Amino acid sequence: MESKEYNEVEAKQYILNCFREQGDFSEITDEKTLDEMVSAVMALDAAYMKESGADEGEVYDDDAAYDYMFAKMTEQFTDYKMYMLRLVEDYMDYNERYLDSLGLIDWE
Repeated sequence: MESKEYNEVEAKQYILNCFREQGDFSEITDEKTLDEMVSAVMALDAAYMKESGADEGEVYDDDAAYDYMFAKMTEQFTDYKMYMLRLVEDYMDYNERYLDSLGLIDWE
């Protein structure tokens, strides 16, 4: 499989579409808030990758990344704190699917 370039705008659209198809979050929040949450969790994922060195070839630790994003998201979106476990987990799944579709995941 030929790998393609990561595109943040396309990644966000892909992830938002996954959330829309799943439907759970449309019952608890509006489109604008969901968009803000996805933007925030994507920024936190990028920050984790930079802090951990994963953006420079270090191993991406899913559990540590999850804990990092979950803690920050519950601070940022206090009204939705009870939904953050699911949001972060779903985000990680959808982002992985997007990256895999581009051939950008090394499954070692």
